[in-house]
Amino acid sequence: MTPVSRCLHKVDHLSAVPDSTAADRINAALDELEGAYRRPCERIVALEMVLHEVRQNRRIGGTPFARFVHVSVERRQEKLSRCA
Repeated sequence: MTPVSRCLHKVDHLSAVPDSTAADRINAALDELEGAYRRPCERIVALEMVLHEVRQNRRIGGTPFARFVHVSVERRQEKLSRCA
């Protein structure tokens, strides 16, 4: 399973978890995804792939959960783009 697929699997699972730790667990999944790639440009692309899949997911697209993932990914991408 690729790092992106693994991250998407975790994000999809967490979208159904009514747990207050979901935000921390999403950040942990995104940290793991970023850790799988050495270069900032590779990390940005991987994060974009996750973001694209979350947007396309009919079950969670447009929900507050999807918006949280969107904001989290965009912040990470902005931070990485400054380092690249």
